[in-house]
Amino acid sequence: MAALFVVMIRGVSLLLLDDLIREAKLKTSNTRYESKAARNAFYQNQTWRNKRKAILKRDNNECQVTKSIGQVSTDKLIVHHIKPLEYFPELSMDDSNLITVSHANHNIIHGLKVAKFNDEWW
Repeated sequence: MAALFVVMIRGVSLLLLDDLIREAKLKTSNTRYESKAARNAFYQNQTWRNKRKAILKRDNNECQVTKSIGQVSTDKLIVHHIKPLEYFPELSMDDSNLITVSHANHNIIHGLKVAKFNDEWW
């Protein structure tokens, strides 16, 4: 039986983060939400706002990355599209493609110092 090792950086599990980072880099030729205006229209839509509330409730208003290491983070939560919205619009409202993450972990997923999509907070 192989041992499972979870590498921790600043208290964050790289096991789940690694998967989310890999998925965030996926691309297709479908770029329906590539423009900022198109993403804004999506995130301001009441259907998305209702879905976001449902996902936050499903995930107990906790960052699932932080939860994966037995800790709790409820600050600045974002409902993240695991496979990017701009390339996988058909998964935009699919529960299995949505996960609650903290702002800090969202930045790690996208390799940024500032949030890529502040509009995901809506």
